[in-house]
Amino acid sequence: MADEAGKSRRVAIVYHYFAHYRRPVFFELIEHGEHHYEFLGCDHAFGSGIKLIEDFPEGRFRKIRGWWPGPFLLQPGAVLAAIGSRYDTLVLLGDSKWPTTWLAAIAGRLRGKRVLMWTHGWLREEYGLQRRFRDRFYKLASGLLLYHNRAKSIGIAHGFRPERMHVIYNSLDTKAQRAVADEITDAQVAELRSSAFPGSEGTPIVVSVTRLLPEKKLDQLIDAAAVLKERGSPINVMIAGDGPERERLEAQARDKGVRVHFAGAVYDERVLGTMFRSADLTVMPGAIGLLVMHSLVFGTPVVSHNNFDRQGPEYEAIVEGVTGGFFEEDSVESLADAIAKWTSDDSVKARGRDESRSIIDRFYNPSTQRELIDRAVSGRPPEVEEA
Repeated sequence: MADEAGKSRRVAIVYHYFAHYRRPVFFELIEHGEHHYEFLGCDHAFGSGIKLIEDFPEGRFRKIRGWWPGPFLLQPGAVLAAIGSRYDTLVLLGDSKWPTTWLAAIAGRLRGKRVLMWTHGWLREEYGLQRRFRDRFYKLASGLLLYHNRAKSIGIAHGFRPERMHVIYNSLDTKAQRAVADEITDAQVAELRSSAFPGSEGTPIVVSVTRLLPEKKLDQLIDAAAVLKERGSPINVMIAGDGPERERLEAQARDKGVRVHFAGAVYDERVLGTMFRSADLTVMPGAIGLLVMHSLVFGTPVVSHNNFDRQGPEYEAIVEGVTGGFFEEDSVESLADAIAKWTSDDSVKARGRDESRSIIDRFYNPSTQRELIDRAVSGRPPEVEEA
């Protein structure tokens, strides 16, 4: 397989560092990509605590040094990769605050290389200096690799040509998660429901998996559970995660008289998968990100708020009435209505489970990402199908 000219390209993917959660898509590119991909970045996470990929195949990872004065990452190796002859294509992490990324993009284009930026793109409409600065940065690239279709729509409104913008979505380790899902039994689901909520196993369960932080707004979920209890449609709430809000949320649940199971921090994929499978619905009252993918791969629809300017790009996998839905931001009554819609009708729940898995299979998986990245690297037009 090759590009439009019949040539397999040598591609440098340049990041600050390579987080472990991205291993599936990177290894898809290495093992099944149309082109030869190498990965250039630092071998440490600058004190962030993020787990890095440590098992790149020989010759596929090249360490380049980096310095981070304030928000500005300096990576001279990125510029050297742009100037040198080893690569004919650069894929740069598209952060406009990194001076050497500007220089690498300019140098790469002057050297006749194809330069792509892997970026969230525009999360919301921007104005004034911020808009001009970001747009100028993106125009340095031959093309953009975007996480969601809304970013592409905003880019078109800013004058970018559609063929320069490739929506490649996002994903987790779908293959491993599918294997876990296939091994979870109905008996294990029943056991979890019984142990978490003894005596009310038949009550619908809503789950949320997140750090317990104020911006996650889990107090709204507990308030919505209280509203549903008053309406005569009680739910049980299961929360996986820990953080500074836990004591306050536990006290709120007691005061409201709603059943909330705090599971603490959970890292075991099988345990998390069983929680998703046990739940009728996943809810995130605050901004949502990869939790969408995590829930949908196990067949559990997702509800979050409808202010897309304050959402992560992954919200697009939530298709109203199909894979979940949205509620009016910060409205507990609206959240209660959205939960009721997905927990009171068995036919809606059954369809939601099937559609949730389907959208992951079509768009939000490493194999699809690899195909879309290969297409962009080759210079072929973007796919037109949208999630």
